[in-house]
Amino acid sequence: MARPATAAVRLLTGEREPVRLATTANTLLRGLQTIDGVPCEVGDRVLVKDQADQRQNGIYTVSEGEWFRAADARTARTLQKGTTVHTQVGSVNAGRVFEFSADEPLVGSDAITIAPSVPPDISEVVDEVESLRDEAQVLKDATEASAGQAAASAASSIANAGQTAADVATTAANLASAQAARDASLYGKGIFPTTAAAIGFGVVGSGAITAGAGGTNGTFDLAFTGGAGSGAAGRFVVAGGALTQILMTAPGSYTVAPNFSFAASAGLAGASATAVLGRNVDVGQYFWTEVSNGVLGLYNVTAGPVAMDSGIRAATSALLSNMDSLTMIAGLSIPTARFTEAAGSVSPSVYRSHSFASGDMIEHVVVAKAGERSALQLIHNGGGAAYIANFNLEEGVVSSTSGANLVSAAVTDLGSGWYECKAVVLVAANVTNNVQARMSPAGALPYTGDGTSGMYVRSIVLRKQGLTANLFPSSDPINAAFTEQNVTVSSTTSPNEPSLASLLPLVKQLDVTVNGRMTASKLVEQSGSGFPSVWQPRNVTNGNTVEIKVIAKKAERFRLNLFSNAGAIYDCTFNLDLGTASGAGATIAALGNGWYECTVNVTAIATSGMNPQHRIYPASGGHPYVGGGVSGLYVQRSSFRINGGANVNLSSEDLSTSSWTKSVGATVTPNAALYLGLLSDPTNLGGDPYDDGSAALVGKKWTALGSSITIGAYYAPLLAGQTGMILTNLGVSGSALGLSTTGYPSYGMSNRIVDIPADTELVTLEPGPNAFGAQETPLGAFGDTTYATHYGSLWAACVAIRAQAPNTKIVMIGTYSGGPGHATHRVGRVNGQGNTMDQFFEAERYMAHALGIPFIDISQSGMGYITSTLYMSDELHPNAAGSLRHATYAAECLRQMARRDLLGA
Repeated sequence: MARPATAAVRLLTGEREPVRLATTANTLLRGLQTIDGVPCEVGDRVLVKDQADQRQNGIYTVSEGEWFRAADARTARTLQKGTTVHTQVGSVNAGRVFEFSADEPLVGSDAITIAPSVPPDISEVVDEVESLRDEAQVLKDATEASAGQAAASAASSIANAGQTAADVATTAANLASAQAARDASLYGKGIFPTTAAAIGFGVVGSGAITAGAGGTNGTFDLAFTGGAGSGAAGRFVVAGGALTQILMTAPGSYTVAPNFSFAASAGLAGASATAVLGRNVDVGQYFWTEVSNGVLGLYNVTAGPVAMDSGIRAATSALLSNMDSLTMIAGLSIPTARFTEAAGSVSPSVYRSHSFASGDMIEHVVVAKAGERSALQLIHNGGGAAYIANFNLEEGVVSSTSGANLVSAAVTDLGSGWYECKAVVLVAANVTNNVQARMSPAGALPYTGDGTSGMYVRSIVLRKQGLTANLFPSSDPINAAFTEQNVTVSSTTSPNEPSLASLLPLVKQLDVTVNGRMTASKLVEQSGSGFPSVWQPRNVTNGNTVEIKVIAKKAERFRLNLFSNAGAIYDCTFNLDLGTASGAGATIAALGNGWYECTVNVTAIATSGMNPQHRIYPASGGHPYVGGGVSGLYVQRSSFRINGGANVNLSSEDLSTSSWTKSVGATVTPNAALYLGLLSDPTNLGGDPYDDGSAALVGKKWTALGSSITIGAYYAPLLAGQTGMILTNLGVSGSALGLSTTGYPSYGMSNRIVDIPADTELVTLEPGPNAFGAQETPLGAFGDTTYATHYGSLWAACVAIRAQAPNTKIVMIGTYSGGPGHATHRVGRVNGQGNTMDQFFEAERYMAHALGIPFIDISQSGMGYITSTLYMSDELHPNAAGSLRHATYAAECLRQMARRDLLGA
């Protein structure tokens, strides 16, 4: 295990003062909390490395309030690439060393990336070999188990799925170490070319570093000269023109230590360090070596030391294949190539020319995973071996096929989004042409690329059926044997997306039906005249039977039109308010809680392309119509099936992605509504009608007082729509109830009290964050009764509201915090009056309780400081999802008040 350096060494090498803890997930940078299983204490140094907003990563000092960046880690230079830091305690990160990998990031503006450092000492090699030995024993034990035992254990496999997933993840992580070692020329990490190399010495580190000067900054491959032996590998870091760090990645096998060479950094003079030798594998440990062509043997180092053969064997190809499979199933990050599209009109392709021979049965096989793009196409246009196979990497299905020589196309699920996509072709004539792997957002080529989107591809193989030999010189997409068109191919690692055992389909379906989930997209119309629509292009053949099935629910609009004027022609309109359908082939079925399954069945009358449009219609008539830019309807899922096959739509449950084309002005908001959830609508459960308080709100005359959060097109119009209340909106943007001590106009909110209609039945008072942030009203104390303080303005406003509308009920809607990126309206800031936002929260709750006014604590809806990126458009004002959340939570609170008769006479 690596140990923290002394202060002098840290100064020379760029290592930071050790931290006590390192995070394991996105963390609220405030207050005393538990990090990596250990409670924080004031003054603790914490390495924050897992923030969703990578600009927040770095080293922080813990306090009871807002955390601050540590004094030695606040500038681009102190966080530059190659800087390391040692972690002292924690369930996961104890003893680990982490490395900053961004080139001098500008703090607050640039992403700060942090990854585990490769430690230089031999103990990690020992640990990994032990893990490999344990895995080998597991494999040996499994081999000795009888078939009968295997059959018996299968019966309990579903019950043990959770444990199995954990075992697979551990196994894959250990075996991945062996794969990394093989990539490092079979030296180190548990695999050695000979037994002599394993029990000999290797370069495991360096002595004191002489920094030198004048070098080119960067990270470079380390070179070795002299000595007796070979195989060492490593890298070194030059910062500020001087040598700062040496990292060994492979020890090699040596009897006399070599010298380090730093020639890769131009101009570096005077730099030096001594190579330190250590035993590659110690007594009592295990290692692998190749005992025959393609076969690894497991050996044990005994006293002497000598290497003793354990008798355990593993085929190299099988071992690597198993490692890949286990790693993919577990969802761990694995080395891969990434295809990144060019900008403009593109048909991104990686290809190589091949000469097909008549009579051969050829398989074109690509292992891939969806990124921003999820449609993969395998294609060869040459006559005699013509085929096109389209694959949907989100659904894991073959989307479509064509070509005179195509025999079949198949897709195999490898786990966690990885798929093996295969096209089989029977060659009818000798032909030479380009064999291509092409990507797109929805299967249509060419398309307009953005220059950043792409997908992950592990391998590209062309082989004769029944054989494993690759007809291409390499399977690696980044190899120079392949030509790139409209695409850049780079080496990277896939996203770490651990895969959990899936619920049984029936259980999952029941869970969604009863409890619901946030997966519905909202289709939103344009502002002004237009044709609001979304679609994915499809190709059909004359005579194909086509089924379009859309699960939808009304919002401000309640008419959904499904339309196509080519290939498979239909024009069907569904009324999501009445549950009716019109148009040939249209049917509609109620699913509960306002959701309907809208289906069109039609037969294609021509072989052609088509655009299956999902169109928003106004209350009457069709397209075009004048939209307001905010109204729309909800779609939970859209599927498109040909001849009863698999759904070929990409992003079926998120119509906001680039797989879906939107008409000019139309937009889609993801996760905008609750899909199903019978428990949220008790009338769906049967039995006697149940009054949840909704009836008492319908038609109620409601006046809303508040800030821009009230007067804007946020929660207020949605709340009126959900409850049936009649809204008079008297909100004032930028306003507070009381005195302003800044340049903002004073009393803007309280000045509207005189405009409350006398017959108003309900007044909601949303004091808003401006009293604290923009206007900085003095806080005051309980007992104040004038608008000079926040406490006093709450009292004075409630008294004035009752005087203006004597029979009204008053409900106070509490303030929520803006996000960490908001300069003034957020928790943790001290305003010009010396107050913090939580004191204003407390004043509102206290006054409501003291005056007997019902209080809606909107922060309990999930909106606030920690969720600002989810629910706020500018770190304060709600976005579409935040507006819906605010309105839905407030509506349920009002229904609860009605059930308790708090809104009655």
